[in-house]
Amino acid sequence: MAWWRRTKKAAAGRGGGRGAAPVGLSVFDRTAGDGAPARPGLRLGARQLPPITIPSLTDRVAAQTRASHPKGTGPVQAVVPHNVCVEDGSVTFMGLGGRAAIVVGLTPRLRPDLYGLGEAVQDEGALLHLDAHPGFLRASLLLPDTEVDLDTGLRPDQGDIQEFLHAAYASETVELHIQHTTHDRLLPYVCSAPGLRRAVDAGFAEFTQPPPDDLAAAVAAVNHTLNPAVRVPLHVTGKAALAVVFDVEV
Repeated sequence: MAWWRRTKKAAAGRGGGRGAAPVGLSVFDRTAGDGAPARPGLRLGARQLPPITIPSLTDRVAAQTRASHPKGTGPVQAVVPHNVCVEDGSVTFMGLGGRAAIVVGLTPRLRPDLYGLGEAVQDEGALLHLDAHPGFLRASLLLPDTEVDLDTGLRPDQGDIQEFLHAAYASETVELHIQHTTHDRLLPYVCSAPGLRRAVDAGFAEFTQPPPDDLAAAVAAVNHTLNPAVRVPLHVTGKAALAVVFDVEV
């Protein structure tokens, strides 16, 4: 994944160009270093995503669980708290246990602290843009009362990205988990995401092409605008569980 952060323009300009200078670029491009074989892509409705070449967190948890128990044990319950999935200064998209989640790790560079953010998210919600480009989705998360937009390049061959899309597409529901390096607590919300299925369908043929060699450069080349046609509002409907619990067959 690649991540771009920039100061927001005024709200009136969100549908078009963003003229403010970028404030940072980081690259989090996970590769299948463990030599795990590809597995078939997941389905979004009647269409199938490309083969998964980069294992998901689900894959890694399942492998670790099976390595810790004798074969034939049967179902073993795995418990993964969302706070262990937080990467400081990053946004992580995942679908662990069939729950589509966006996990945000804020730092003082992005926002001084969490004070007031929980109330703003509950009152105003958030915005997610899912803009398709050749070989990747540019996911732009706009949090209220926060002066940066959080842009992430999503590769379609990553297991975490496919599991996120698979779960979110089926239910148009997304969990939003927000943490800050200056706080111990996590803000966990369940959000409705009306229009997410439409936005993914509109860009399917484009973002399922082979990913670019340099994802960070590809994101940087296109992140000067927000496409209002793929804007997905996130409306808080409740509190999310702080951990994902699912069974692994051993």
